[in-house]
Amino acid sequence: MQTSRKTLGPATDQGNAVQLLTTEEVAVWLQVAPKTLRNWRSAGIGPTALKLHSVVRYDRADVQAWIGKTSKAAA
Repeated sequence: MQTSRKTLGPATDQGNAVQLLTTEEVAVWLQVAPKTLRNWRSAGIGPTALKLHSVVRYDRADVQAWIGKTSKAAA
């Protein structure tokens, strides 16, 4: 399943456009249910989320950083 990537507005991060993803897009990426991602957000253990009015979005770079910080090699 391919998800669309959105580059929104003129916001930049070190010259690169910031890519904001929906809860559903991040859930597909992490291979978890959207509800799991919402539960993680509520518990403060998931990737950092941004709330723009009533819309939740995730910065792709923040999700990648969270994956790197929380992942460990399989035994």
